[in-house]
Amino acid sequence: MGSCYSANKSLHATSIENENLEVFSLIWLDNVDKKSQKTNSIQRRLRATINYLKVFINETECERYIKQMPQDENVVLLINDQIGQKFISNIHDLPQLFSIYIYSPSKNIDQSWINQFNKIKSICVDYNELANQMKVDQTRYMLSKDELLFDIFRIEQSSNENKRFLYSQILIDILLETDPASNDAADLLSLCRRQYKGNKVELDLLRKFDDSYSSENAISWLTQGTFISQIFNKALRRENLDLMFLFRFFLQDIHQELMQNQHVYSIKVYRYQQMNDVQLELLKSSVGQFISINNFLVANMDRQSALSFERASLTTNSIHSILFEITANPHLNKSKPFAVINKLDDAHQDSNEVLFMLGSIFQLNSIRQDENNTWIIEMTLSDKTNKYLKSVYNNYKNEDGDINLLSLGYILQELNKSDEAEKYYRRLITEFSDDDERIGYCCLNLGNIAFIKKNYDASYELLSKALQISIRTLEPDDMFFAQIYNSIGHLHHAKHESKLAIESYKNAISIWKQSIDENYFNIAECKNNLGIIYKEEHDYEKALECFQMILVILGKYLSHDHLDLSKTHCNVASIYRQLEEYDAALQHYNAALDILQKHCPTKSSEFAKVMGNIGIIFALKDDRQKALSYYEKTAEVYREILPPTHINNIKIDQLIQNASVLPRELSFVVVEPGQST
Repeated sequence: MGSCYSANKSLHATSIENENLEVFSLIWLDNVDKKSQKTNSIQRRLRATINYLKVFINETECERYIKQMPQDENVVLLINDQIGQKFISNIHDLPQLFSIYIYSPSKNIDQSWINQFNKIKSICVDYNELANQMKVDQTRYMLSKDELLFDIFRIEQSSNENKRFLYSQILIDILLETDPASNDAADLLSLCRRQYKGNKVELDLLRKFDDSYSSENAISWLTQGTFISQIFNKALRRENLDLMFLFRFFLQDIHQELMQNQHVYSIKVYRYQQMNDVQLELLKSSVGQFISINNFLVANMDRQSALSFERASLTTNSIHSILFEITANPHLNKSKPFAVINKLDDAHQDSNEVLFMLGSIFQLNSIRQDENNTWIIEMTLSDKTNKYLKSVYNNYKNEDGDINLLSLGYILQELNKSDEAEKYYRRLITEFSDDDERIGYCCLNLGNIAFIKKNYDASYELLSKALQISIRTLEPDDMFFAQIYNSIGHLHHAKHESKLAIESYKNAISIWKQSIDENYFNIAECKNNLGIIYKEEHDYEKALECFQMILVILGKYLSHDHLDLSKTHCNVASIYRQLEEYDAALQHYNAALDILQKHCPTKSSEFAKVMGNIGIIFALKDDRQKALSYYEKTAEVYREILPPTHINNIKIDQLIQNASVLPRELSFVVVEPGQST
């Protein structure tokens, strides 16, 4: 394959092998001799509890290291009793700091200030006691506070929340439906060996996994809380695609085991959970909506057993007790499987726990607070065949009903996660055969991502590669060629290569015209790009022809007051202004204003822009009184929604102060969301 899009599979492991792959990190701050035998012995004991260990002897360096760690880390800090109150107060409220343990052989420490810091969990006189206490606290955390990863799908809404929901579902489907690479398991074990180097306990467990793992005991490995479940849970939380793809064999084995042991009757189960304010408020606002649980969900058939975790947990004003009451019908057509664990794991023979496959979808029925201040959330197992989800989800499937592997990359791009999308497309290329037409699609999207990053040389190379591959793998009239030419047109336009851009856009339009009903909007967008180029080159007649043609095209498919038409009316008006046909310009600006009044608040940037430009037209017509009236209306909006230093406020102030000056070259811009200067 060409160097412009090749990807070395070994890079996937290399990019993550230096990370902490588990849930907890341990930082040890003490004035110790790092090379001494005693220190090494203590480190081995500590790593048997938390593998990822960093040792510091300097407080400033330690504090700096903790502060630069991701906020979703779980840092366990071990310090000696000589470390002062000031250091702890500097780091105590960092979200990444999970807990603090103090080593004090004599326990000769001032308790008065210790009690001020609730993250200080224990003061221990020896390291064995300390390691044991950390293990107990971790287990309690994993049982009761381990975060549920979830996304919400809001019925009859189009939002990033819904895209996040679809992304999670499509990712899980791809992991379950695509064949694992033959070396995935070996690569995963190799990565783990490097991660646990020097940790005898974990290396022994790795050898056991390598010797005894089979598809029949996958759930047993998941539920035992070993390295395999810790690493996978961390990969889920971090959305580490490289690592998650190495786990495909494991996920598929669990899925198959759950399918084979699917519970056959409807069941009601309970799951205790602790949540923060943000998570709780999100759920409270989502009654009636759908929720995707993106990790494995363990629930209990016995309500009291589930609530026993509440008694072992600490709640605060910002941490709340939640009890999920879940009703699950196993006969739903496309729901994820669930099974009673005691049939699948010898270590859970006496358990009443039920395991739901990750990606299970539920409908949130109600939420209330009981007399013990526990929030009760009732949910019902659902699936993607629900009428609200089916049509949206089917957009990401192939004609044969299988998930489109490229769709995950599309959603990542829609969520503005360009780096993740780029990694994903490059991974797909390594997994497709050389004659697979989808490589062309990957190259197109990689070219578009490079374009967004203003890496124009790489973009051109990738788009050219997409064109070469598609010529070899697709029919000449395939609509995909139009997408390639359109992207090449964008690239030439950005590089101020107008003639080449015009040629590319015209090539795209000629292909899309073969199926105009399906591609009218793409044609209109292409015509708009041509109009912009002609306007930049002062070829106003051709620009006007393009913009007027867009009104004709969209007029056949959209209502006369559709919001998309307002932009084109403004473009037509801007050309008539350049041609000094001011009455025609006013006609189209007013048409745009009529449309915006039906769709946008009057205090919006779009509304203000059109009013300001109408004022300019009146000024050019020498009607200064009307011009001033529109300027003042425009200024009222801009002063409310924009800072004084914004270019639009500067322009409108100049126009009001110098109403007698003809603004021949002045116009207003639309403010993008989040723009302030």
